[in-house]
Order: sequence, then C-alpha cells, then structure tokens
Amino acid sequence: MDNIPGPTVDLYAGDATRANSEVAIKTNPDAFYYGFGHGNRDVFTGQNLQAVIDEENIALWDKAWVHLLSCEVFDKLGLKFPHGSGYKRTYYFYISTFPNSIAEQYFLSDHQYWLALRTKGATAGEAQKALKDAYTNYYAEGRTGNDYLPWDRDSHVISCDPNDKPGPVQGIKKVQAFYAFEYESEKLIGDMAKKEGDIYALVWKFPKEGVCRLRYLAEDYEENKRSKETGQFTIKFPESPIEITPISPKGGELIEAKKAELQVQVKYLGA
Repeated sequence: MDNIPGPTVDLYAGDATRANSEVAIKTNPDAFYYGFGHGNRDVFTGQNLQAVIDEENIALWDKAWVHLLSCEVFDKLGLKFPHGSGYKRTYYFYISTFPNSIAEQYFLSDHQYWLALRTKGATAGEAQKALKDAYTNYYAEGRTGNDYLPWDRDSHVISCDPNDKPGPVQGIKKVQAFYAFEYESEKLIGDMAKKEGDIYALVWKFPKEGVCRLRYLAEDYEENKRSKETGQFTIKFPESPIEITPISPKGGELIEAKKAELQVQVKYLGA
C-alpha cells in the first residue's frame, strides 16, 4: 500500500463499515477504492454483511476509481460507478489462508487490475486485460483448485470507457510533524492524518515539560516540499486531578487502641 501513488481508502475488518467508508471517501473523493467483501446486484457489503454501498450513497464515489472483489455487484449497482470494476456473477474460489497457493491464484489475478492502474499507468481496458490474462495464466499452470478461474475471469466487467485512465496524481502526499525543545535537536513526531477538508492532525504525547517549537513538513506527489515552524510555546503538565483529604486519623491524635478504621476522602476533580 505504501508504494502505491495517490490517496487510498484502507479499511480492514471491523473498520470496514458504511460510516467509515463514507467519511473516508468524503475526505478523499478521488481515491482508489478497492473493496473486498460480499454483495449482490443491489448492494456491496462490508464487515458483518453491513451495506456499505447502495443506491442511497453510490454518488459519493462519483470521482473515485472503484474496484470491488465481491459477488454480482456489477450486474446492476456497480455499473453506475463512473469508473468501476468488478464481477457480474457469483465469485467462486476455494477458501484457504492467503497466500496459500490455492487461494492466491484467485486473489492475485484480481489484484492485477489495481496494480496496472496505479503503478503502470494503464487504461481501464489495459488493466482489465492484465486481470484476465492473470486468470488465464494461473489456470494454465494447472494448480489444485483452479477450476473456477475461467468463470471468475469471464465475470469481470468495467463500467467506464476502456480508454479511460486515472489522471496524474495531484495533491498532498504526506504531512509530518517535528518538535525541538530549547537548545535540543529536532525530532520526528510522526505522520499526520488527513481530516475533513485540508486539516491534518496527530495526537502527540508530550515527552516532558519545557519550551518547545514545532515544524510541519508537507510534500506533494510531484515531490515538492514546504515546511513551516511555529513560534516557541511552553509545555507544563497539569496538576494531578486527584484530591486526597485524610479523615481519621489526620495527624496529631493520640490513639489508644490495638486497631482502628482508617478513613480518607478521595475526589476526582476532572481532567
């Protein structure tokens, strides 16, 4: 994923929900969306068969290049993507643990569409040919469990002109944050995540108190870079939000006993 140019939407397992997908595609409307899930001619589903894309929200993907590895979506719904790729019939393969040699001949064949578009500058038609050629070549190898490869190959369709291709990747590739305490060298905090609009954010756990400054470094897909420093600011850790008041004993008493109950009042004053 790190070597693929351009914005991508990467939601796995429990993150593969309708809400997360909508937020991600709104944030990166021209992303390449590669969905691996279930579905039928009316819906693409994600984690726990939750409807992720259907008639109600498909317009959110109007600017995206979409590829779905799922059953039947491109019999109807998928054909409404301006730049879509997927399967019009049930997708068959043998269940095994990837990259087991039985499963990989299916998944790696499907993967060629994405790779051709994103790393080789292929058109949609050229990417589809790369996918179909992979299915054909894997079938010719005669591996165990290869009998559904021709069916899946012939089920693949695209919803755009075969001569269409993604435009040159533009925009911000990454934003990083650095810090430096007074009289100390600069250190990397980490990569910042894009939020709505042009906002990038990162939660930083302060390493210590002191006078500090930040530097932000932004880079686009043409390898242009620009950085900007903040002014100095002071980090001071807050007092503990816990208040303790001894009740008994609290000091100064004479206790003539072999045992006593200790009492203390402990309050949480908030963060």
